[in-house]
Amino acid sequence: MYESFYQLKAKPFALLPDSSFLYASSEHQAAYSLLEYGIVSQAPFMVLTGNPGVGKTSLLQKLIAEHGTKHKIGLVTNAGYDIDHLLPWILLSLGLSTKRLDPIEAYHLFSQFLAQQAKSLRRVILIIDEAQNLGAELLEELRLLSNMNDGTSLKLQVILSGQPDLYSLLQRTDMTQFAQRIVVDYHLKPLTEVDTGHYIRHRIRVAGGYAALFTSQACALVHRLTQGNPRLINQVADRALTYGYAEQAKVITSQLVAQAALDRTKGGILPLAAKDELVALATAEDPAERQAALPSLGGESGADESSAARHQTSPEEAYAQGLVLKDQGRLKEAVDLFHLAAEGESMWLKANTQIGLCYRRMREHQAAIQAFRTALADRSASPQDMLDVLYFLGQSLEFTGQTHEALEVYERVSQVNPEFRNVADRVKVLRLNVEQGNHSREGALPNRTGFKRPRRSFWKFLFGGKK
Repeated sequence: MYESFYQLKAKPFALLPDSSFLYASSEHQAAYSLLEYGIVSQAPFMVLTGNPGVGKTSLLQKLIAEHGTKHKIGLVTNAGYDIDHLLPWILLSLGLSTKRLDPIEAYHLFSQFLAQQAKSLRRVILIIDEAQNLGAELLEELRLLSNMNDGTSLKLQVILSGQPDLYSLLQRTDMTQFAQRIVVDYHLKPLTEVDTGHYIRHRIRVAGGYAALFTSQACALVHRLTQGNPRLINQVADRALTYGYAEQAKVITSQLVAQAALDRTKGGILPLAAKDELVALATAEDPAERQAALPSLGGESGADESSAARHQTSPEEAYAQGLVLKDQGRLKEAVDLFHLAAEGESMWLKANTQIGLCYRRMREHQAAIQAFRTALADRSASPQDMLDVLYFLGQSLEFTGQTHEALEVYERVSQVNPEFRNVADRVKVLRLNVEQGNHSREGALPNRTGFKRPRRSFWKFLFGGKK
């Protein structure tokens, strides 16, 4: 409906999980890194929990897409309390049998399949989605199946994904034996306000649209309404785009978001927060918000003319305008323009670096770190071009207490240019801090089951390439 009006190649906020739209927030990065670590380190059991709609299924789909060629992966999505045995559903997920088999026959078939895959140096990975529905008896069946692993090689790995009830289930005293086999677990939290804005802009950009289509105030309101839940963000943002199209609005303001959310909540089903402010917001648009979202390119013009000019603005012009706004202290408006500039391939590194510097001035350091990492995903940039960005990233990591990661970044800079700024001194200081035990964890974080958690795959997420 609204795709052509907003120059979108696809609906950016569809509810179906699509790994191509996955936004790598720090939460999602950490969760995915741990799942990958569990696969590589041959963890028998891994657990991923989170409230409905936070992105668990999207992460699992990404894992399947990236590891499905090396390992045999089966996804079980519809098992529950009302089934007697889990093994038939496992055989179905692996494409081994669609028939009702005798339990002994089913066990023999599965055992043979594990042995065949092991000969081919392939592991079998079972992903059980909505695992909180299994109950203790079916989880015990999973534990017994894991006994097929012998002492020399791991044939079977299991990933349990579910809502917080799964974590409560695994804490029960009768689940002690099972919990002791869980090497990695992670609870996926909702997006922060900053990440919500990044999430909205990211999905619009992937869909081919103007990244700053939603104003900063609109993104902030979406976060207050959804509390950072991606599924709810999709619903509110999609409805806001529909309302924007109906009004032929060139940008989505907080007023349009409020109008869309207010009508959506009348049925009383969608669980949105901050409902009390919707009535006032839906009828009282701030003209300055629309004007800030549609910066004039010279002379006086109306909103439509400014919008048309904006669409004609080159990435270079948007970048130059962003620098002006940044110098004036209008940092949020500058960020919107730098996002527009980043749509040009040649401006990716420079524009995202400026976004990071703006967030740093706004004291939103985690957002700055994310922006610097995004800038460094530019595969066309030379190592020399990346030095300033790496240095800024190292400073932000160091400021937020992420000492090991900061040290890695500074060492990377030193490899390219040992004389760059004061990087040699920073490396010495941070190494000394680590050696003296100020950061004695040695890069490992204890998880909730008491096992050790490795540092996230830092460089993989840093240089994984842009969408």
